[in-house]
Amino acid sequence: MIYASILPPASTPLEKALEQAAASVLDFATPVRDVWSPAHCPAGHLPWLAWGLAISHWKTGWTIERKRAAVADAIPYHRRKGTRQAVAEVLTDHHPAFQIVEWHEANPRRTPHPFEVRAPAAEISADFLTVAKAEEIIADIAVAKPARAHFDFVQNLDLTSGMFMAAAGMSGTVARSDYGAIHDESRDWMILLQTEDGEPILDGDTTDFLEAD
Repeated sequence: MIYASILPPASTPLEKALEQAAASVLDFATPVRDVWSPAHCPAGHLPWLAWGLAISHWKTGWTIERKRAAVADAIPYHRRKGTRQAVAEVLTDHHPAFQIVEWHEANPRRTPHPFEVRAPAAEISADFLTVAKAEEIIADIAVAKPARAHFDFVQNLDLTSGMFMAAAGMSGTVARSDYGAIHDESRDWMILLQTEDGEPILDGDTTDFLEAD
């Protein structure tokens, strides 16, 4: 069977022979412009079209409609890539409750460029956020984020509670006393010699007590 040629007239016999051999196993009926069309590209060719457009976040499990939409958005996505918007889109695809906290929004304020991706435990269950799912999300963020920005992926638990205030008082009285200073002219008994029983020792020649030198 001879297939209709799509080669230019100046093609060599070898090129024409290779074309006929390939045509027996490949479908050349689809126009080339359709292969590059997100809406008309055969489903089996979509992964190759995505590769040609450098769609790094491609997922084989997507529906055909989702794959065609990703191909159609490839060039606009590359313009958004490296921005907060691109990271937010990636997170929304996984779960709308993910939060982005950039360095200037953190409390306390962080050094420039790092950011956090927070997964509120009250809204994103542990059944959803498995180890495999977390690794998938982290890989998608790494592709979409700015090249200079590092990020932390954290699961935070927000606790909401009421605040109760109580006041207590203790009664008491205050008294003021005035004291006057008195000069003590009594003898310093600590400098006197004493017996083992603590009695001061009298001087034999006088009636005074002996003092320690």
